[in-house]
Amino acid sequence: MQQGSKALLVTTESGKLIQLDLASRRFDILFQHPDRESVFGVTHKEDQIFLSGATFLASGRLSENRLQDVRIRNPFPSPLRGQARKLMRWLWTELGAHSRVIPYDKPGLHQMNLYGSSLYVAATTWNEVWVADFDLNVQRRIPLQPYILDYFHLNNVFCDGRHYYVCLNRYAGRPGHGGYAKFDLEWNEIERRALGWESHAFSVIEDHLFHLCCFSWRSQAQTFHPRQAGLMMDDNLVFQYDPNEYFCKDFSMDGEHVVIVGGTTTKREERSSAAGVVFILNRHFELLSKEIISGLGGFNGCRFMGCDYSKGYSISELDRAALLSETVENQESLPA
Repeated sequence: MQQGSKALLVTTESGKLIQLDLASRRFDILFQHPDRESVFGVTHKEDQIFLSGATFLASGRLSENRLQDVRIRNPFPSPLRGQARKLMRWLWTELGAHSRVIPYDKPGLHQMNLYGSSLYVAATTWNEVWVADFDLNVQRRIPLQPYILDYFHLNNVFCDGRHYYVCLNRYAGRPGHGGYAKFDLEWNEIERRALGWESHAFSVIEDHLFHLCCFSWRSQAQTFHPRQAGLMMDDNLVFQYDPNEYFCKDFSMDGEHVVIVGGTTTKREERSSAAGVVFILNRHFELLSKEIISGLGGFNGCRFMGCDYSKGYSISELDRAALLSETVENQESLPA
């Protein structure tokens, strides 16, 4: 990257991690999954990059426009196959009993964020949040309590330093209404709210609720659906894209730009051959540029290197807050 350039990490359906220079629009391929499995989540601590995909967690060191010393882990039991898998799917779909039976399928890991010394990953298919350490060991699995027929299609976990928020693509268990669940820092649920539709990439920035609203074939029969797609701030759609052309999954925001990434609209099984799309906006949500990049598959996730408000508190901010809390507690415990 040239001095003064702005680097965006982007994950792809074809199993790649790229680094895109917003100034020149040039990119480098940093990583290719050996089985070309789709990569979704990406975060980093300094030059250490962490990735998540449907069945794996990975990490590596960014050096000379490549990911070095890559480790890949598959931290979940083997999924069921054949008739047993069909039975589990029936129980889940018809009885809302997915959380009460053994998982039948891959966890479908989606977006990943880093808070403090832990990685927080949306285990989409299992309706869970996974908390992992930097060695990619899953330390905790947090289920979102379902109701009958609920399948939330979790997309990401966001922390503002006071609360955790989990993006619910399907707030009511069916395609259509989106929303979020809000937790305290001990993961006690304190609120669950419908917001927008087909929610992706939920964030709280400057006291505003941001998320992507989408429109997919699954919602064709929903009469209430506005059949629009784009970035929503609170209850207002501040940027729209054509859902007949594109399907977007993540966004990043810093002090100057908002970037939305996705791919050309196609069938799910063909997304690895779709073209990627990057919408570059200013902070007034005005379109500055639209970049179409072929040959990489659709884009799944993104993150600015450095400041990225859409991903929550930085490591240093959380560590500073924890240090301040420990200092106050120690002072209070000192003898008079």
